Amino acid sequence: MFLPSVLLSFTALAIAAPSASERRANLVPKINPSTIPLSGTSGQGGAYPRLASLADGSLLGTYTATVTGGDKQLVVTKSTDGGKSFFQLGSIATQPGDLDNAFLLQLSDGTVVGSARNHDNDYYRITAYKSTNQGKDWVWLSDVEVRKKAAPGAPLNGLWEPFFRQAHDGSLQIYYAAENSDVDQDILMRTSYDGGATWSGTTTVAGATTTGRDGMPGCSDFNDGSGTKLMCVFETTEGLGRMNVKSVVSTDDGKNWGYRSQVYASAEGTHGAVAAPQLVTTTGGALVASVMTNEDNGSSTEVFKILTSPPTVSGSWGNKATVMTGAWPGLFALTDGTVMGCAGNAECHSISFS
Repeated sequence: MFLPSVLLSFTALAIAAPSASERRANLVPKINPSTIPLSGTSGQGGAYPRLASLADGSLLGTYTATVTGGDKQLVVTKSTDGGKSFFQLGSIATQPGDLDNAFLLQLSDGTVVGSARNHDNDYYRITAYKSTNQGKDWVWLSDVEVRKKAAPGAPLNGLWEPFFRQAHDGSLQIYYAAENSDVDQDILMRTSYDGGATWSGTTTVAGATTTGRDGMPGCSDFNDGSGTKLMCVFETTEGLGRMNVKSVVSTDDGKNWGYRSQVYASAEGTHGAVAAPQLVTTTGGALVASVMTNEDNGSSTEVFKILTSPPTVSGSWGNKATVMTGAWPGLFALTDGTVMGCAGNAECHSISFS
């Protein structure tokens, strides 16, 4: 079901400038039908699957499970065979309340940081955690932002969907959605220069000059032939009155943002929601965006689709393909040129491009 605040990967890399022919190539996706469960066992996963890489070439996976007693658990799994299979490694946290939206990233010093929404009856929180043994064990690191929940009838003020990125100067950036009211939400970014222990004030990435529910950021570096830039995709209600996906671009590593552009919206008259995006850049330089949509059926059944674009600031999105039925999709670009797409009950498919 699409929620009023729709809840959502990449490691920042310096990408070599592709040639003109490379920017036109490798845009047509092919979905491998084989299912890869992040839990290690088919049918035993959870919601909001995400992936991260470690310096030794292994992969970490995470998803949200409901455990005995109804508590939420941020599960961590691992792959040592390039994402062909996963096994359970541990968990970030287990607790009652609204614990979800986990996102992982290994920093250049080897520390793995995790983030999540961490809400209780009284407060909204975006919380950071850390692991010093490659994702096996975790401790609390910091609360990025805490807001006391608004009183009944007051404007909504929730915090949602954190996304980590290591900037080119080595600092840690966190992007997340912050409600201003029931009809307006912005994407905010904070920076940490001490590995996530303390955080700067906020930069508004999207929504400062628009009214709409900008949420669920996903960001990736790309090179359009004139240097490395940073694109963030997000869902919004701005402009169409129904959930659609747009993008913004920074040319200075996240300090300033512009080029607000349409990524994808359902056809006029279908009234299907298109939401929950993520974004990666393939090793060939192509941009790949994921969306969750019910545009084909108009019901509560979510379908995970992807689109591709050459690396341009405004995007030229096409080659739409269905990956699977499932909610809250995530993407991760592997070094062999493929992308892993995960959704639903923490199940993934390998995607290649030609």
